Amino acid sequence: MLSTMNTNRITELARLHSMQIGVATLSLVTLLGGTGTFTAPLSGSVTTEHAAAEHQAAPLNTDSVGNLREAMRMQRKLSTHSVTIRFTTGTGTVLNQTTIALADHPEWITLDRDMTSRVHASVRQESIEAYLDTLSMDSLQKPSACSILREYIDPQGVTRIETSCTAETGYRYNASEVATIAKHALETNNSGVSIAVSAVTPTIEALTSSGLTVKGTLTLLASGQSDFKGSGEGRKWNVRKAINEQVNNIVIPEGAEFSFNSALGGRVDLSTGWKLALTIFNGKDLKMFPGGGICQASTTLYRAVLRAGFPILKQKNHSLYVTYYEKHGVGLDATIFPGQQDLTFVNDTPGPIVIQSYSRGDEAFVNIFGIDDHRSVTMTGPYFTATAPEDLLANGHTLRRNEIAWQRSVRLESGERSDEVFAARYNAIPKSLAKRSPLTTERTRGEAEIAMHAPIAQVSD
Repeated sequence: MLSTMNTNRITELARLHSMQIGVATLSLVTLLGGTGTFTAPLSGSVTTEHAAAEHQAAPLNTDSVGNLREAMRMQRKLSTHSVTIRFTTGTGTVLNQTTIALADHPEWITLDRDMTSRVHASVRQESIEAYLDTLSMDSLQKPSACSILREYIDPQGVTRIETSCTAETGYRYNASEVATIAKHALETNNSGVSIAVSAVTPTIEALTSSGLTVKGTLTLLASGQSDFKGSGEGRKWNVRKAINEQVNNIVIPEGAEFSFNSALGGRVDLSTGWKLALTIFNGKDLKMFPGGGICQASTTLYRAVLRAGFPILKQKNHSLYVTYYEKHGVGLDATIFPGQQDLTFVNDTPGPIVIQSYSRGDEAFVNIFGIDDHRSVTMTGPYFTATAPEDLLANGHTLRRNEIAWQRSVRLESGERSDEVFAARYNAIPKSLAKRSPLTTERTRGEAEIAMHAPIAQVSD
């Protein structure tokens, strides 16, 4: 027979513990008055009658009291635990992360009874899973498949489309599995875990073939990226206008030549919505001019075209070395100026291609969609005088100290192969540039999975 004193002690212990944790819905112990038995602990608030009917009573003895105290202590300890979940690519690059602190979610901590009637403090896995479903992280977006709503020709004669969305690579993970890992980490006080997520490449689909150049489903062929952090406000405006309005949603028919300047929508001046920003003149002079920064868009497109393996007809790098173009492809920039300098290339695939472009913060992206003709493309670089092999020739000569080169190898399904060197010559380049720009080789299209938005070369700002 349980003494009234012991009953009161346990009841008070349970009451005080519930106050400390601050979770009113946890029923720590249900006493059956005068019977010397108890049912506990249960998840959720229940009445004594429900507890007696649904759970078999266990004798309340010294071991039971000690077990309750230990469970309560563990519940308090769990409330101090947290875990940072890092979502990574297969190569270990961190895409995003989130931190779960149980102090912010005390209702996730529950007391459960096992088959031997012993009480344990644990974390609700279903609560973690529900939380993960609500996460919204910019660089961990869900996969998207976009539809073409209509096709039209703009006043400059450029074929364009309107789509239901921007087709971006998404990432997929099993929320239940992640919740299981996070639960174990929280309960064992492991402060950090990494979760490898699966990349899902986007598609663009024509819902109807009636009157459209694009038919069927287009897959991602390649993508380019650049960074314009540190630009002035006028330059940022121009970059975003060029990327989000002028380059976006362009259709290039099979066998057609594309001119970047044709996509600019006519005159580049203040009356057409461009802002004043620094522009290079005469290869060395910087002046404020409408549209300064448009070359960020042409550079981003140039990188995508290179990685897709398309023949490039016209391209010229800037005379001055521009730090904005260092990240995601040092030495891979393309200057343009309407009426003087253009970026042009040919769509040599067996069908039309679609260019989609967009900005996220201070990053610019260009994605090229089309019919996969099973070509493979490999980019190797950047090469400097100190790192270039002896047989690497740029325009018929070995690399000079003010030059940066990349080698592109394109192999068609037929077995035909072409190797080209793309060299950029500047007035001068920083002496430390070669040291902070490691040589890399990347399959940008073909047998290996396309690494969407993966930089060609990682270079610190």
